[in-house]
Amino acid sequence: MPDITVTLSSSSQPQPTWPDYLQASWLRCAHQTSATLWHPPHSAKGQTLQSLRQRKRDLLTTGEMALEDLYEFMEGRPCALLLTDESGCLLARTGHPDTLAELEALGFGPGAFFSEGRIGTNAINLAALEGVPLCVSGPQHFNQTLHPWHSCASPVYNSNGRQVAIMALVCRVEEATVGDLALTVSAGRELAHLLQMETLMQESQHHLSELYALLDGMDDGVLAWDPQGRLRYLNALAANRLRLDPALCLGQPLEQHLLLPQRLQLAIKGQTPLSHVEVTLERLGGQEGEFINALVSLKPLPGPEGVSFIALLHPVDRLRAIHQLRQTVPELSALVGESSAMRKLLRHARQAAQSQGPILLRGEEEVGKAQLAEAIHFGSERAAGPLITLNCQALPSERMALELMGSDEAGQERAGKFELAHGGTLVLEQVECLSAPMQAALLQLLKTGRIQRFDSARVLPLKVRIIATSSAPLEQKVQEGQFGRQLLYALQACELWLPGLRERAADLPGLISQQLGAQGREPVRQFSPAALDCLLAYPWPGNLGELRSAVEHALLHASQGLIPPEALPAAIRHGHQLVADEVVGQPLLTLAELERQAILRSAHACKGQVSLMARQLGISRTTLWRRLKLIGLGPADYHG
Repeated sequence: MPDITVTLSSSSQPQPTWPDYLQASWLRCAHQTSATLWHPPHSAKGQTLQSLRQRKRDLLTTGEMALEDLYEFMEGRPCALLLTDESGCLLARTGHPDTLAELEALGFGPGAFFSEGRIGTNAINLAALEGVPLCVSGPQHFNQTLHPWHSCASPVYNSNGRQVAIMALVCRVEEATVGDLALTVSAGRELAHLLQMETLMQESQHHLSELYALLDGMDDGVLAWDPQGRLRYLNALAANRLRLDPALCLGQPLEQHLLLPQRLQLAIKGQTPLSHVEVTLERLGGQEGEFINALVSLKPLPGPEGVSFIALLHPVDRLRAIHQLRQTVPELSALVGESSAMRKLLRHARQAAQSQGPILLRGEEEVGKAQLAEAIHFGSERAAGPLITLNCQALPSERMALELMGSDEAGQERAGKFELAHGGTLVLEQVECLSAPMQAALLQLLKTGRIQRFDSARVLPLKVRIIATSSAPLEQKVQEGQFGRQLLYALQACELWLPGLRERAADLPGLISQQLGAQGREPVRQFSPAALDCLLAYPWPGNLGELRSAVEHALLHASQGLIPPEALPAAIRHGHQLVADEVVGQPLLTLAELERQAILRSAHACKGQVSLMARQLGISRTTLWRRLKLIGLGPADYHG
């Protein structure tokens, strides 16, 4: 279009009463363009405009709809409604045909840029620059060609506060009304609201697509239904397991296609979650129902319209694993406990399993602390959660923090044992070997339920039961500064002492049979009466570990038939004979001498640990100290 020269007279200076932004715009324009010579605006055309419209597709789709709705409200008023992007490029327009034609003649067609340096002061450029709604009318335009025009513009912002568009109303000066700016602002806000809603819808759709992709990629079958019982989601695995067609089932009541067992119905009625529950489902349809065994978890989802539910159908191999686990996990009722000491221990262990606090298992080495810890876990409400066992003695001190606390280091992010045991139980064997920093971290977890990864400021809330085991004199280590006093107090909230085999004479036959069966030989071998006498008479200073080795040794060295005494380890054979030789032919001892020898043997076996001696002898520490003083024994007599 050729340059247009206008002959309208106008002041070449801005008026003092004009807003500051207008005066500043006029000063800029005086150095960039002419007030009398009209230069049509630069315009994006062809492929450039097509590419721009493609990038602004979402803005165009919503903006054109908003312009049409607004102009329909204006009932044919001679004006134009314009939508530009944040750079002032005209993307969409609507309005009276005559007004649009006049603007087109000036060069304001699709792709035109409302640039101040090219066309002078204008509302769209100033609104984008100032970031506020404003009007430029008549002689307020720097270029005289625009003096017949009145324009109002309002910037449009997205939810992040970034300017994304300009909404403008343009008309002849004589057609302007007092409410034009307010109308433009309202239209801009409505467009911003529509854009935000569109963004939220797109994000929701994107997240929903990601969720569906995640659910379809799970190893579990997933089905969900709303508060009215209508099936809302069914992933491919669940459809395959239950032999249901999503096209026929979705949107329909679940009860028309699947009969749930009573346990699931009661959980749904009571809005109670379930975890890894073995059930039998019945698929309805056809002449006869079809029964499907499944391992199911149920999750209630409360909402404003009621409670929805999600059910997970775990893989069949996990169901088999649960069956196998139930056959192999130690249970408190399966532990051999015929002796009074073990019956008392197991009674306290059952009570401890139902509690929530930490448990400290103490006793000599190889008395079954690890087995009891596992039995307590599987006998508690955390049985479905993980069971993590860590031997603190076998862990190098330089790796202890990493193993227990985990790491946030880039490229090496990993969860520690505390996190891995979340929802279940962490067994810390030989807890006295924990380093001082890890003792402090354990105490913090017991007190607050939170930990921090050792190289991170992130605080992690955890629900984990701690079971600590120890064969060391923890009180002595506290006195020596090697173990935290407060940590010991925290662990002693529930302290269980496991007796040695010499205190479990009544359990030995059952333990021996258990060890014979554990060897996996068919048929199960048996000891001869003479060999069994040797085993029952031996004091077992090595406890269960020594018993296990003795049984393996006997099976290895015995031929077919009953296992003779000669197949037993020499220490057990000789130990039995020594006991017999000591008894036969010896004069009777007084009760006082028997008591003295019992105390000396106990002191030797317990290495002078008074607490263990008192437990072994079945008397209190106070009584033991009184007996020691009465028979004239001092520390030198029992610490040797």
